[in-house]
Amino acid sequence: MSKRALQPSTLPKPANYSLGVEATGRMVFVSGLVPVDSAGKTVAVGDIRGQVRQVFANIESVLAEAGANRENIVKITVYLTDLKNFAGMSEIRTEFFKAPFPASAAVEAKLINPEWLVEIDAIAVI
Repeated sequence: MSKRALQPSTLPKPANYSLGVEATGRMVFVSGLVPVDSAGKTVAVGDIRGQVRQVFANIESVLAEAGANRENIVKITVYLTDLKNFAGMSEIRTEFFKAPFPASAAVEAKLINPEWLVEIDAIAVI
């Protein structure tokens, strides 16, 4: 896989995501995943950082099935139940990803389970 961050000189550079990513290879689409363990139990109730870590671990498990890993991710969409949790999510995103960062979007959304603070989907290229 080849991946290159796109950073036009006309736009400010973000800290931990890319404005765009150019990639070539086989695509993998990961559904919106939530902070549950292998038994389906919600983890880190009330803790955005713990929940984001679990979601990223779940994404890595799906990617592994395709022979991919976090470095193959080119785009994520983050769904937060409250935008006040954006800073905590962003902190963990910075731990999880290294440059070139994936493109990213974050929106406030109501999730199915009230214990869930976050859901994340991903697109990867192998």
